[in-house]
Amino acid sequence: MYTPATVLVRYQLMKELWNWKRYKAKIRSLKGRLGFSGEPVLKFLGFSVYLEDESVYDHLTNCVLKQERILSDIYCILFSDADAEPPPEASKLVTSKQLQGGQYCNVMVQRAKSSIQKVPGSRSKLLVGGAKLLGGTKTNFSYGDQSVRINSLPLVSLIIVLSEEDSEFPASAQIFFDQSIVHYLALEQVGMLSGLTAETLKQAYECLDKKRE
Repeated sequence: MYTPATVLVRYQLMKELWNWKRYKAKIRSLKGRLGFSGEPVLKFLGFSVYLEDESVYDHLTNCVLKQERILSDIYCILFSDADAEPPPEASKLVTSKQLQGGQYCNVMVQRAKSSIQKVPGSRSKLLVGGAKLLGGTKTNFSYGDQSVRINSLPLVSLIIVLSEEDSEFPASAQIFFDQSIVHYLALEQVGMLSGLTAETLKQAYECLDKKRE
């Protein structure tokens, strides 16, 4: 039985295996495939992964990424994406709990949602500004105060809906996926991609705050 604790332990143990040397051939195979350009660089979520020398540039912080934790997530996500045989979008949005076997990613998705809803608080317009820095767009959703669509990978989009805090309820966030996401990523990588998206959104919020100061 998978509990939140066992899922996180499994996730941490797995991350130790994800490194450039082990999986560079598969990652390099994404060049010119699955929405990536034919140039020797994979661009997504504000990152540029250079295939010739393995360096990863973070365009939000304007520096080469050095954090091993984030690098291993990037390699893991790209490795999983490289095996995809993409169908057209299903045009059906689902939550992580609605994905078959969703227990493999739901814990990480819940953590991503908590991160998203804490940062903007009652300033939900930051969500739209932050998403735009990552190439995302504002969308119209049936509930919530603000919603955005972010192509976390070229062919994989996340819909994030944020409801502001008020006198009765705290701020809350929801993440929706197109049902076709399971054709691009294993469920554990769905969780990783959600976490990476939330983390880059947080950096985007900080960039916007600095510009306002």
